[in-house]
Amino acid sequence: MAYWLFQGNPKYYRILQAIEEQEELPWLVTRYSKEIQVGDRALIWMAGPEAGIYAIAEVTKPPEIYPELPDGQYWLMSDQAKLDKPRVQLRFLRKLLGQPLRRHELKQDQILRDLLVIRAPNSTNFRVTEEQWQRVYSLKG
Repeated sequence: MAYWLFQGNPKYYRILQAIEEQEELPWLVTRYSKEIQVGDRALIWMAGPEAGIYAIAEVTKPPEIYPELPDGQYWLMSDQAKLDKPRVQLRFLRKLLGQPLRRHELKQDQILRDLLVIRAPNSTNFRVTEEQWQRVYSLKG
């Protein structure tokens, strides 16, 4: 099993609304499409001023290209949806909407301050170490 962090940008996608309303969502995969597998775990990160981890999820379908956007109602700018890129299907295991792990808190944590999304946030998919995953899970799992 591998661990990932999937980032969403609220400038382009209604990430909090999607997490609140759905039990499963497709998520864009721009890197690691050959490595992400069913059963892997994922942290869902919202970018921006309120950046942080807003959900814990499991990969339920491998990366594939969707002919249409099943989550199209959440896209604010459909040109950012990148229909030519694969997506995984995620099932939420825990929603942290009322109690997210915010970036400013994570930067103070000995283990989580090294999350790549904090140091170099310009991507959609990031690797997470088992130690980082266990730390998040111990706090919010």
